[in-house]
Amino acid sequence: MADFDTDWKITGSPDPATPDPQPHQVPAQPQPQQTYQAPVQQAPATVPGFAPPPAQPQFIGYNVNGPVYRNASGFVAPPPSVDHTAEREANLMEIGKMINHFSPKVEVYQEYEKCQKDIDKYARTSVAPFVWGILLILHCFVSAFIAATSKAKNNILIYSCVAGGFLLLGAGFIALYFIKKKRHKKKLEELLARFKELSDQLYLTYNGYSSCVLPSEYTDPRLLYQFQSMIYHGRVFSIGSALNSLLAVQGVYQRVIKAKQQFETDSSEMLNGTAAFFNAYKYFRFK
Repeated sequence: MADFDTDWKITGSPDPATPDPQPHQVPAQPQPQQTYQAPVQQAPATVPGFAPPPAQPQFIGYNVNGPVYRNASGFVAPPPSVDHTAEREANLMEIGKMINHFSPKVEVYQEYEKCQKDIDKYARTSVAPFVWGILLILHCFVSAFIAATSKAKNNILIYSCVAGGFLLLGAGFIALYFIKKKRHKKKLEELLARFKELSDQLYLTYNGYSSCVLPSEYTDPRLLYQFQSMIYHGRVFSIGSALNSLLAVQGVYQRVIKAKQQFETDSSEMLNGTAAFFNAYKYFRFK
């Protein structure tokens, strides 16, 4: 039997005896069952004798011990090993040449250091004798005033003697101060002349070593032996690294720089504008 749809069109079978089945009357058809098959992984082609390179550790930064690396497992790995044998041997040879050049002048370094201490000593003259002399003379005036105003002959005699004693002692102390000051001035002139000679010798020794890798203030033989020991025992691999490790101790670098600037200023004034040779050895602390 035919029906009308929503557009008023005839639908269905024209034969009422064989009506079209409705959707809810059509039996469901069985669907074929689908099964998942994992993709087949093919083995990579291999070349005989070939092995993939190991994963390199990843660089992540620096710390106090140097560069830091991380491997594929996430653990911190040591830095790749570097052969410093050639560098170490070259620096040992260089420091040996420097020791052979500078160590014969070790007596000059020692005398220069002693001369510097003596200059510091004689540059200052104690004013204590002068002060004591002034105080004794003041007591002399007091005693003389008491003797002048006293009516008793015994007091006049006693205080007059005391005043004379204070006067002699005070004058002696003042004279001692000026004599000592004059002697110190003469000794200081001799020391400054010798100090300049030793400074010139050390500069000539330093300039005599062509292309020295160290500044002049670090060429004391005692420092050079320390650098050699550090390289020989594997603490560092170069002369520059040895010096940097000593200067890295807290306060050493600032102390050396400040002392050098002050020394050059003071020595320029004493030597008519020429700065003397600066030796930085005493600013390091060795056990």
